[in-house]
Amino acid sequence: MKNRDRKEVSQLSRKEGVGLAERWRLLSDCRDFPSLVQNASPSLLDLFEMQVKEYLNMGELSERYLNEVPRSICWYEGLIDTEMLLMEIGECAVL
Repeated sequence: MKNRDRKEVSQLSRKEGVGLAERWRLLSDCRDFPSLVQNASPSLLDLFEMQVKEYLNMGELSERYLNEVPRSICWYEGLIDTEMLLMEIGECAVL
């Protein structure tokens, strides 16, 4: 992550405090949320939050969806750990 993005997250952390948990309510329920906040940009966290929300609101998972499950969902469900997710987001711009 770029230094500018890290500064933005740090500023968000200081300014908003509890607001972070509200902004990323679903992600904040996860054990490693603090680590994710420190290492991912706010825009990526927004994307992850949206993906998890959509996933949880799905009535039934289609085969097409299961073939292309976002990595954020794999992390949310505990299929990959936070370190693996962070390594992957460091290597590619789009998940």
